[in-house]
Amino acid sequence: MPTLRLTRANEDVDSFLSVLGGLRETRLTAVLGYLMTRFPNEFGALLGFTPSPLDRVSVEETDEGDRYDVLVRQSGSIHLIEGKLGMEQRLDQLLRYIQSKRRQHGVRPSLTVVDDGSEAAQSRLRAFEPIRKQVCSLRFVTWADVAKVCQDILRRKRSLIQDRTGTVIAKEFLLHLQDHHMTHERHPEIYLRDVGTKDSVELYFRHSIYKCQASFINSARHNLYFAPYFTRQMADAIRQTNLVPVGEGISFVSQVESVLVIDTKGVQDYLKELKHPTYKEAADLIRKNHREKQVLLMRLGTPRLMFASPVTKHKLNRQGGFGLGAMGSRSITFDRLLEAAQA
Repeated sequence: MPTLRLTRANEDVDSFLSVLGGLRETRLTAVLGYLMTRFPNEFGALLGFTPSPLDRVSVEETDEGDRYDVLVRQSGSIHLIEGKLGMEQRLDQLLRYIQSKRRQHGVRPSLTVVDDGSEAAQSRLRAFEPIRKQVCSLRFVTWADVAKVCQDILRRKRSLIQDRTGTVIAKEFLLHLQDHHMTHERHPEIYLRDVGTKDSVELYFRHSIYKCQASFINSARHNLYFAPYFTRQMADAIRQTNLVPVGEGISFVSQVESVLVIDTKGVQDYLKELKHPTYKEAADLIRKNHREKQVLLMRLGTPRLMFASPVTKHKLNRQGGFGLGAMGSRSITFDRLLEAAQA
């Protein structure tokens, strides 16, 4: 089924939640509350409550001027779940919420805080000690933990059969968290691409630019470095003009300064605005044989010789995941690239 490219505020959109805008605490906790009702066993185990069919989950409930992110009402008990972006919770707010619910229900509530690491940032300083005395139980959960539960749900084939809607939302939520680097997954570090034309070689060494089709933006962005894989033909050509011996494979690495998609016709104006020293020559090379209306430009730092003995596809493939054909649009971590270089 054909799809169309979607952007919001000039940024590509990878998930449904991302099209609604940037990160918001209320949006994250609202989706979390929804997923708790669709997968109560999975999220109950994470968040610290044992679900039953009589439980009721409330999202953004207001009471006496306070707004609670998620409340789980159970027989004879109540569980508060408060989410925050970043690594700190508002402790005065949490105490007020706890004391209010304790007065209303006559029991100490349970509390789970969801954030990016308040347990390490605040709990080690004993900042949560006054709260521990007021609650039945206190649990610390990170958004990365939430993402892992979503991943586990998606790995089960029966999830889509049993609850298609909940599974789709779990996938969208996971993509949203990944898009904002809120998971334990290793982020892409080095962008790898075949470089097999003289124009591409000249763009890289003389102008510190790599260009390709705009459709590769999702795999190209977020990488910290770029490493061209020189084909055998291009390696032979480079040897004739480069004092440093270069063979087929990866020898050079450059820091990525920016990645964006722009109109092909506007390349020269764009480079001129950036005060690129050779903007006319670079623009001519970028536009040459590029028939698409848009082009992906990766502006790079100085090429650094990292491997005197090039890292070939044979070495990369020893670790699995890399074929011997065209490189395609790939990313790799520094650790894996160094491991391949030593193979």
